[in-house]
Amino acid sequence: MFGGLTHFMNTQTFTTIRTTRTPMEAGLLIGILENAGLHPMEADTASHFSVAGADIEYPVRVPTAEAAEAREVLNSYDKPAAS
Repeated sequence: MFGGLTHFMNTQTFTTIRTTRTPMEAGLLIGILENAGLHPMEADTASHFSVAGADIEYPVRVPTAEAAEAREVLNSYDKPAAS
C-alpha cells in the first residue's frame, strides 16, 4: 500500500513554499494542501533557526513539480471572502 508513496517521496525534489512560526500552523497548511490532492512533506517538528537564532521557522514543503499549484491553493486561503 505504501510502496508507491515511499517511491514518490524518495524520487522527488522538494521546495519550501512557505514557513510558519508554529508547528500547528504548518500542520494546518499541510492539511489544506493534502485536501487539495497535493503531496506535502509531513511537518518537520524540529524548528529551523536563523543565523542570529532569534527567528524560529517551520517549513512547508511540497514536490517541486507541485510548488506553483500549492502556492495558489494557500494564496486562495489568504484572500478575504467576497461579501
